[in-house]
Amino acid sequence: MTDTNKPDLNYLRSVAESGEQAPLIGGRFLVIWGGLAVIACVAHWAIQAGMVPIESQYVGAVWLSYGVIGLLANFVAARGLSGKPGIGSIGNRVNRVAWQYVGIGIGLYFAGVVFSVTALDASPVLFDSILTIALFGYSIAFAVTAALSSEKWLFGPAWMSIAGAALSPAFYGRPELYLLIAAVILFAAVVPGMRMMGREPASSNE
Repeated sequence: MTDTNKPDLNYLRSVAESGEQAPLIGGRFLVIWGGLAVIACVAHWAIQAGMVPIESQYVGAVWLSYGVIGLLANFVAARGLSGKPGIGSIGNRVNRVAWQYVGIGIGLYFAGVVFSVTALDASPVLFDSILTIALFGYSIAFAVTAALSSEKWLFGPAWMSIAGAALSPAFYGRPELYLLIAAVILFAAVVPGMRMMGREPASSNE
């Protein structure tokens, strides 16, 4: 029994080690979504704080633009991943699935908030809680990816995301919340994304 199990254990060990050593591919998505989120948060702050001559109800258009532009850019960026060595490693598969579910979770929570505010007369302050949920999602995705890859430094962005999420409720209802979140996303998502892009291997057709 022990002898027949040995090859399987060796195989699993080699697969796990290959997943840890393969460079992470997907930093471009952090740069795209994180960069757009920073811009949207700063624009939201500027409108809410009266820094620009735009009425506050137009912040919805800012976030709609964020979603539309993000999806288009995501589609284009995804096409450039074909042929990247290591894209099928455990680390990259976990990273991809983790962020997919974070995105789905944020989107569904957003839909729930919209329904609650528009149909159930809930407080519009609920919209601010989306940022808290998003950062907690970031922290989980970063932590899981760090644990299953060689990029242990991603625990840093995970803790930054947790700190931002924990601080955010103190700023609910205040424009400064969006400046706080913009700073957190810049350093916890955009900068790590740029670092990951710099470590990506070239595509096989390059």
